[in-house]
Amino acid sequence: MISKSTIEKIEEIVLREQGVTPSPFHISLSNREGQKIAGMLNADKEIVMLGTLFMDCALGEALQQGKLKEHVKMSVDKAEKILKEFPEITEVERENIINCIKEHHGTDKFFSLESEVVCNADCYRFISVEGVIGGIKNFRDIEVDDLVTLWLEKADEKWNALSLDICRKELEPQYRVIKEFLKNYKN
Repeated sequence: MISKSTIEKIEEIVLREQGVTPSPFHISLSNREGQKIAGMLNADKEIVMLGTLFMDCALGEALQQGKLKEHVKMSVDKAEKILKEFPEITEVERENIINCIKEHHGTDKFFSLESEVVCNADCYRFISVEGVIGGIKNFRDIEVDDLVTLWLEKADEKWNALSLDICRKELEPQYRVIKEFLKNYKN
């Protein structure tokens, strides 16, 4: 079991090094939803917490370098480097955490329940009303037309990544409202 102090140290490192995106609001949202889902499904909460912390830890760097499509690999590399600083995390735990990062956009067959929970927790950032409202603040430097296009694309991407019925049931009405709202935007 990964200690609370280890998680706190890793969280401090990730938040310090990650850059401007994802926003602390979105990280907190994914963490909270991941913990809620993990509790309902008896998944390892510590693995889920680290998975949600690390899943986009290099996203800001990837955006700055024009390598958005490589952000998952870059996040895996960064997480592996940070995890080496914590020998108390077992190899089995490391492997699970790394797969949470690799699979946070979805996959046909998840490595573990924790990986599936992290993927579903990530979806709350773009297909919950809370995630949209909090995200608008983070993306305020993007032109409105581009922001609407981005959000419509991310909403569909994340809806298609959802794999857990409990999350689909909770998010479906919000997803529909968000899509309808954004489709009504006229530039």
